[in-house]
Amino acid sequence: MAPAHRRIALLFAALSLCTVPLVQSAPRAEAAGSPHCAPGTLPVRPGSPNGTAQGQLVALRPDTGPRAGGTQVTLVGADLTPYTRVLFGAVTPDGCFTGREATDVVALSDTALIAVAPEWPAAATVSVYAATPCGRLTNALPFAYVD
Repeated sequence: MAPAHRRIALLFAALSLCTVPLVQSAPRAEAAGSPHCAPGTLPVRPGSPNGTAQGQLVALRPDTGPRAGGTQVTLVGADLTPYTRVLFGAVTPDGCFTGREATDVVALSDTALIAVAPEWPAAATVSVYAATPCGRLTNALPFAYVD
């Protein structure tokens, strides 16, 4: 097997072992094996195994948008990849994420990506996280949904 094909095969194998289910998919979240997370929430692992954040977010622009969603946001940070997911919501003390996933996430580099904010049911300030395919989260930055 050619080296490039081998690397691609290894990447897909690794992703299949740790891909986090979609945030709004309750049956898949339940199947992820986290009995303490309620249906509709997602088990996550804040940070790395030693508890520090996995990657870092330093800026979110803009940091406000309408409840209808659709705002294109730019996240600036470190250790971002083409496989980074962007989550809007909150992490409960027991390690369950509740919220929604951004759409149209595009990595511009390992320090910047763009994403489209999802709609939100009410005016509120939520946390925005970048997540690895294995569900490890960065620090949170605030995003305000307005009427």
